[in-house]
Amino acid sequence: MNLVNVADYRIKGINYYWKRREKFNLSEDELRSVGVQGNNALVDEILIPKLKEANQIFKQHGYEIIVKDAYRSPELYQLVKDKRYEIEGKESTDKTFNPIRMPHASGRVVDINLVSLGSGEEVEMWDKKDWPDGAFINCYQGKPDSRSKEFQRLQDLMVSTMVSLGFKLGLKNECWHFEYKV
Repeated sequence: MNLVNVADYRIKGINYYWKRREKFNLSEDELRSVGVQGNNALVDEILIPKLKEANQIFKQHGYEIIVKDAYRSPELYQLVKDKRYEIEGKESTDKTFNPIRMPHASGRVVDINLVSLGSGEEVEMWDKKDWPDGAFINCYQGKPDSRSKEFQRLQDLMVSTMVSLGFKLGLKNECWHFEYKV
């Protein structure tokens, strides 16, 4: 695995846990001790052409991607699991966090969102009041209101684009989580 920073390839990216240190009660020192060196999204270099291709497709629809989480060391998984269990509880944490399989430790897994090319702002992919269910594929399927239809459209666009490029949805079916196997 050759980890690279997506920003070095003109792809937007952040480190989810660095960006949300306060929310998860994580210090910079704790994060550095498990390999996080700042607000960077690191991926295996093999993903870069696929992420660039995804950006080209999304740009046709008025969006680009932001990689919100990528490589996580096994030590980071353990640290985050402990912190999230304290804050959110085991049941809530386990719905969207997999400390056993540790898919992000491969460097070939990304959590992404869309950014509007018009506003430069991240796009809401689900209603925050629906957390965590709104983050799962098809939560909004068949709902009649326009907001739910838009969430479903955006999630479908993201999933179909990433799957067309060889990514697979993770086992938990989160609309943002994509795994690449060579």
